Amino acid sequence: MASKVSGCITDFFTYETTKSVVVKSWPVGVINRIVQLLIITYFVCWVFIHEKAYQVTDTGIESSVMTKVKGFGYHHNQVMDVADYVFPSQGAAVFCIMTKLIITKNQSQGKCAECWHSRASLGCAITGICLNSSSNSSVGICEIEGWCPAENDSIKIKPMLDVKNFTIFIKNSIRFPLFNVTRGNFPSSLTSSQIRSCNYHPVNSPLCPIFRVGDVLNYTGQDVASLADKVLPGKGAPRGDRGQTGSHYQETEDMQRKSGTQTDESSDGCRILASSHNN
Repeated sequence: MASKVSGCITDFFTYETTKSVVVKSWPVGVINRIVQLLIITYFVCWVFIHEKAYQVTDTGIESSVMTKVKGFGYHHNQVMDVADYVFPSQGAAVFCIMTKLIITKNQSQGKCAECWHSRASLGCAITGICLNSSSNSSVGICEIEGWCPAENDSIKIKPMLDVKNFTIFIKNSIRFPLFNVTRGNFPSSLTSSQIRSCNYHPVNSPLCPIFRVGDVLNYTGQDVASLADKVLPGKGAPRGDRGQTGSHYQETEDMQRKSGTQTDESSDGCRILASSHNN
């Protein structure tokens, strides 16, 4: 028993160290360094650079964007506020500011002559009946069933130029719950009184969250008048043209074949409809 206790004490106070053996051999040394280089390359290129294993990713990111437009305009002899010209409702991350409004008064569901200047009749059903044009008896106009009278979007309307003085308030924030970090576009140095009175400027007020519409358009090389006068492809064009109106033009021809009506096009783009059983 005493020998076992003595052996344990002796082992406890024993000093151990590794013995290194240096092999002076070119082949062994080259293989050793190549293996070390491959291991280092694997960790640097694949683990760190490609897989980014040293990073922690938060997948439960919480973010929000709120916008608000302010301003009053004058259009169609009436005052327009945000409830009239902003779509959708206030507070959404995406919004649209209306600059021109076409008013077609006294519309009701029924049958009437279409207006080939407008693509508004695309949402209507064509009855297949040919009506005489009020201005030219040799030109036929298709009858439609829908909201009558049909909208004519070829009317020249002066845009609401007051939109350039409207302001857009943008508030956004993002939170990373895993790291308990929140970021937003409101720095702590910006007071509430400064927010109410400032307008964004890249030099004078770079942190202001309120943007003037006219300034935003100027930064993109645009202005309200030129944007309001732009016409979308196929917008306000005769249905004899190609593009987005082609499918509707084919549908019209199919309905005319069913009703025994033939189609031709005049030189100004209007169609002359001649019924096979009517002069």
